[in-house]
Amino acid sequence: MSQWSITLHGPSGIISMVDTGESQFVIGTETASDVFTVVGEGVTLRHAWVWIGEAGLQVEDLGGGTLVNGYSITERVQVEYPASVQVGELTLIFELKAVQSAAVSATPSSMDITMPQRALTKSKASMEATIPQKTQTRSGVQTAVIPIESASSDSAPLRGEYKLVREIARGGMGQIYFGEDPQLKRNVAVKVSSVSEDGEDLRFSKEAEVLAQLAHPNIVPIYNIGVDGQSRPFYSMKLIKGRTLQAVLNLIRDGDSAAIKDYPRAALLTIFRKVCDAMMFAHSKGILHRDMKPENIMVGEYGEVLVMDWGLAKVLGEREENASALSRVNDTGDYGMTMEGEVMGTPQYMSPEQANGMVAELDQRSDIYSLGGILYAILTLRPPIDGMTLNEVLTKVKNGSISSMVSRRGGKGGVDLNAPAAMGGEVPEALQAVTLKAMATDRNRRYATVELFAWDIERYQSGFATQAEDAGSWKRMKLWVGRNKVLAGSAAAMLVVVSGFTARVVQKGREASEALQNLRETAPTFAVRAQDALREGQFEEALKAATFAVKLENLNGEYHTLRGNVLQVLLRWSEALEEYQTSVRLGAKDKAQENLTLTEELIAREKKEGEAKAKLALFEALNAQGRQYEAMEFGKGLGDFWKERKKDLSALPELVKRLEAKLLPVPGTAVVMSKTELTVGEWKLYLKAEGLPGWQQPVKEWKQDDEHPVVWINWYKAKQFCEWLSAKTGKEWRLPTDAEWDAAAGTSMYPWGDYFPPKWEDGNYAVLEDGKDDPQKVGVDGIKGTAPVGSFKPNVLGFYDLGGNVDEWTGNVRSGAKSDVRNRRGSSWLTGGGAALKVPSRISIGSSYADSTVGFRLVRGF
Repeated sequence: MSQWSITLHGPSGIISMVDTGESQFVIGTETASDVFTVVGEGVTLRHAWVWIGEAGLQVEDLGGGTLVNGYSITERVQVEYPASVQVGELTLIFELKAVQSAAVSATPSSMDITMPQRALTKSKASMEATIPQKTQTRSGVQTAVIPIESASSDSAPLRGEYKLVREIARGGMGQIYFGEDPQLKRNVAVKVSSVSEDGEDLRFSKEAEVLAQLAHPNIVPIYNIGVDGQSRPFYSMKLIKGRTLQAVLNLIRDGDSAAIKDYPRAALLTIFRKVCDAMMFAHSKGILHRDMKPENIMVGEYGEVLVMDWGLAKVLGEREENASALSRVNDTGDYGMTMEGEVMGTPQYMSPEQANGMVAELDQRSDIYSLGGILYAILTLRPPIDGMTLNEVLTKVKNGSISSMVSRRGGKGGVDLNAPAAMGGEVPEALQAVTLKAMATDRNRRYATVELFAWDIERYQSGFATQAEDAGSWKRMKLWVGRNKVLAGSAAAMLVVVSGFTARVVQKGREASEALQNLRETAPTFAVRAQDALREGQFEEALKAATFAVKLENLNGEYHTLRGNVLQVLLRWSEALEEYQTSVRLGAKDKAQENLTLTEELIAREKKEGEAKAKLALFEALNAQGRQYEAMEFGKGLGDFWKERKKDLSALPELVKRLEAKLLPVPGTAVVMSKTELTVGEWKLYLKAEGLPGWQQPVKEWKQDDEHPVVWINWYKAKQFCEWLSAKTGKEWRLPTDAEWDAAAGTSMYPWGDYFPPKWEDGNYAVLEDGKDDPQKVGVDGIKGTAPVGSFKPNVLGFYDLGGNVDEWTGNVRSGAKSDVRNRRGSSWLTGGGAALKVPSRISIGSSYADSTVGFRLVRGF
């Protein structure tokens, strides 16, 4: 008598398991003799009918909407075992346990169609088959013996046996056992096929052949291949004591102290480079893996890193005979599992071309995409693609919809509360660029080879700029300073002391060549200082530093361009012209040539139209080149030049519309207040409306977009904005008073309530779970710097970020203080400690103060 097992799965894993003989019944929530009663969201009273029989599983939808092996059915269908039937949020897995020795009964005549199947057929011998599960299946208590005999008649037979002690892993194509090899007295891993026919499984055999060609320290080695007593193909391989990379990332995410200590980001990147080494070797042999993911990377106890599971490997140039016959695996809700068929791989890590089924067109860039996905997981502790359904995941893969790379330590992004601070903040910009280049939707924009990919990781680890980020000279210089801190520090200290000495050294280079070489190595330090001073409007200081850099490295065209830029804003145009000409001769043509042409035009315009017109033309050019900080400082001396600038008349109504849409009444007052802080996008509209220089990112440590609160705004700028808006709209817009701000904050001790410390969803603070100040300044929310407004829950009145994110100016003068000392309320992303977070807390500071923690919000009269 044949037997089948039915495993009921819910959103959280296995709910129950039962065994049955041949039977037919209805699946639903109804309690009746013919109903297999289940309870779950989306399941109807009588949802679907099934018939478990020797010929296969028959399924018919009764109106509730049913999926069989991931396909929606509209009429009765028949499928082979194992099979899945999904009703609402529940999935039932039907597996054959024992086969009847009698002949198989004929297929009932009522069958209309047969569903496409994975590459799975029932063996004539007894076998146990399963499919990938979200929750680990029954543990391997099996002990079996696999006799080994060589297939060659020309050599002495290899006899012996492997004792299978326990199952250690299971997938859709087979199981892996912890085995003992009595001949060599060693432990091995034995992979046994569960989808064979008469001892043959072409894909399983192909995997063994591929492994035999890949003798590399970072690829699991194969020992032997054969067929067991149940006609199942198997092969043995090295047994690695350790855990998968996915398991390591899970431990880090869950706050395991040992894993956090053993696997800092640097160690994980080193593991990743070893994976790249394995893939370089495989690609050199013309072999693609096609299923690269953290679960297929084993990290050993002694630092071994091994790429495993080559079951979907493709040999370039070879035709895959069975590819067209394969179909999609069941949608079990686990999109980290491996799919087979025309679409092959793991959905969350497969390349767009894999997701589109372009089997014949795959090349090594497909593996490079998957490697990028692994790097993404290392950096963020989660997969690169998320989604609620398989189709949603595949659609995102095809469209290149990669999730944000901000990894948070609680509540968002799938990262638990105790994840380490090193993983909590934003991913370094350089590594973001590397990851996104590897995962480009257009494969022509990815790294051409794994070597180039690994080289960029090595450059990052060594303190160099990566190719992916296309770093400018200033970032490269700063990285140089980071690699040479002692030398750079000495150079900065020597700037004033050695400036005269350096001139003599340059003149007498033969006499002091070694000293000159040492000084030349400090040139990047002075170039960085010149650029920073230029952005800060300290033009004379910038000229001194740029001149020093040019003297040290006279053949560096970028330094000549930099000095030319300083001379340009100092209106010393003939000298600037010489610097740009020198730079062009030295090969630094792009910006140098643009500014060479501009400076020639300025000189000509000054002669023809006068100095004022020439200055205005320079101001416009600086803005067009993205040199807004220089433009803003330069513009201070241009008097009424603003009157001649073109204003964007459409920006004002758009700004007013946005601001008015966010106003909420403040109880007990005569004002309405903006429910969020003023944003970068709203500040940009103000600049456009007045024809002012465009907004530029004011901080270097993190990025702001239009939804972040605008920062580096002093009290005078905020007041000026309010006065301008009031004049344009005819309504009074202003900063809130302390009393109005208090009324909006409510009666709780803290902006989020009466408990401490805050939870991750309460706001953007630098407070740890234990209430202590976070030295990393990312807090339980995992964000360093500002967050988009409205990212956290509002207070009971509907106002966001009255605590955290940025401090907010009020109109109040501090009691007993000078008129230029104003109150700031609400704390910021940098604030830690309980006292500073309480609602009554305030900071009194000079009205001209501005930094990355200061912004404002508006109030308006009714």
